[in-house]
Amino acid sequence: MTNRTRPRWSPPGTHGFPTAHPARGGHGDAPDPWWWVVPLGATVAAPLLAGLAARTDSLFAPGSFLFAGSLAASLALILPAWFGARTRRRRPARVGLGVSGCVLALGFPLLVATVGWGVLLVMLLTGNITA
Repeated sequence: MTNRTRPRWSPPGTHGFPTAHPARGGHGDAPDPWWWVVPLGATVAAPLLAGLAARTDSLFAPGSFLFAGSLAASLALILPAWFGARTRRRRPARVGLGVSGCVLALGFPLLVATVGWGVLLVMLLTGNITA
């Protein structure tokens, strides 16, 4: 009995689909020996950036809320980078998560101020402020 599921010209196990193989120059699902660099760098940088961002004055939130919120939100973005697949193909995702977490740690006070001014403006325009 012959195997008719794949064409004769394709390598065994590929079923006619092209695959990237590490020995043939592709990177595919090859393990990434430096997978931990970006998550570790982002995890170390996030508290520093959160502390730097919490030093700014905010009309809508105290510094302790800005630090805690900034740190929690940024680490929530960085956390999946630690537990994702440790392959070279997933490296851009790890870098994106790490950079996004650091940017959020630094920009959290701006996010709070934007939401606060938006809520205040809507309350003023709709007449829902009672003094």
